[in-house]
Amino acid sequence: MNLHISDAEENIIPYEIYPDEVGQKKILKAKRLTTAMKLCTSELETVSDKLQYARLTAGLLQRELAEKIGMDRTTLISYENGQIIEEHMDVRRLMEIALACGRNKYFCCNPYQIFLIEEPGAKIKAYRKAHGLTQKKLAKILDVWETTVKRWEWQKNKPPVYVWELISGAEVY
Repeated sequence: MNLHISDAEENIIPYEIYPDEVGQKKILKAKRLTTAMKLCTSELETVSDKLQYARLTAGLLQRELAEKIGMDRTTLISYENGQIIEEHMDVRRLMEIALACGRNKYFCCNPYQIFLIEEPGAKIKAYRKAHGLTQKKLAKILDVWETTVKRWEWQKNKPPVYVWELISGAEVY
């Protein structure tokens, strides 16, 4: 008898049902690894790709990973399917996922998310001073209030992607 097990709403894995549970688990694991190998051949450009790759190569189901890190399974599915914008993803959760899958803590993060973890306020201030700008001048350049720049430097507010792009010289990812 052929059935489909859904490891994610869009990722349906077909497999044969065997009379024993051990046989079922072996087939499911083989299918997950096959999917992981397909991902291996392409570049992992998005956070969603990295999350799915890390989980699959660790041999974990979404349910297993969610339980392991104490995360709601539907949130994990939303992260993997790209239903949540990368800049709105919880960076600390991404690091927990990477570590739970045996990866470097930044494996599942994009460069902007790493910027947010590594003291963005100090980097903004260093950029401003290196270019001889006051908070007021930088605010004018970025078309924001001077207090906004102060709050970024004091790490009271999260700077948007365009600020990271400006100070790192990065292109949009």
